[in-house]
Amino acid sequence: MDKGFRRIAFTIMGLTALTVISVGVYLWYNFNARSRLVLVVPSTAQWFFHVQTKLLRGDFSGSTKAPEGIDLLMGTVSKLPIFRGVKDAGEPGIALYSDVVSFGMQEGQFLALSITSEERFKSFMQSLKKRNMLKGGIDKGRYFYAEFPSGKAYVAFKYKALVIFKPSDSISDYHVAEKAFDQVFAEKTHTLMQNPAVQALYEGEPEVVFYSTAPAFGLSQSIDFPEVNDQQAANSFVKFAYPGKKGNTPVSPLMLVAKVGYPAQLELCIDKENRMTAHTALDLMAKILDLKIREIAK
Repeated sequence: MDKGFRRIAFTIMGLTALTVISVGVYLWYNFNARSRLVLVVPSTAQWFFHVQTKLLRGDFSGSTKAPEGIDLLMGTVSKLPIFRGVKDAGEPGIALYSDVVSFGMQEGQFLALSITSEERFKSFMQSLKKRNMLKGGIDKGRYFYAEFPSGKAYVAFKYKALVIFKPSDSISDYHVAEKAFDQVFAEKTHTLMQNPAVQALYEGEPEVVFYSTAPAFGLSQSIDFPEVNDQQAANSFVKFAYPGKKGNTPVSPLMLVAKVGYPAQLELCIDKENRMTAHTALDLMAKILDLKIREIAK
């Protein structure tokens, strides 16, 4: 399996229990306005993955039945220890239905979410420290960060952006974390969004965008979901676009699924014309998330 996609899969599908609750819920319920979260991706990023949830909400507004994978994912997320005792979804101060952005740099992998209230999130962090699920806490001015007890991941936030960082090297210390966060929360704006190749991926307002700076990290692409209702669900197909791809060899809609190692059945996911329905695409996303979360929760 491509190492770049291993990194993508691990980051997106379950970097830390703190972030997976939002990924589980935003796919189906109560999406909010599209955020500017993608601006946290620095120009030094090697790849990034972005899900635009406001657009997904509009696409599925006419569909009354959630894919099976959503129910599986919600069941798994509801049992995570980190949210034990949380009665109000707004209590952590995390925008549970915000866009989700994941990206990789030389220092490691990142996952970003929006914050609705810095004060609430600070209180949530304090509750995690009392339960020994988080330690430390340093205010660097441009951002505040803390460390997970394992020492293998860090969380930082500022200006409504929450960023989880997992170093590439398991023996890295806080110096590496600060070097990485300094780039993410830079004094001057140098984001990957200024790249014309990245901007081209957003043409047509696709719901999902993946950008790679090199073939080793995967094939840049965008995924456009159609509007879906119960009557036309079987004929509502997603469209894959590969602006930078050269040559006439077709790309399978299951390429990303195969890269992350999910055992999808070909005949149940695409038809004879190599097409995938919107419900199938959403179902696969949820089931892969569920699998990865259960793997790391063991």
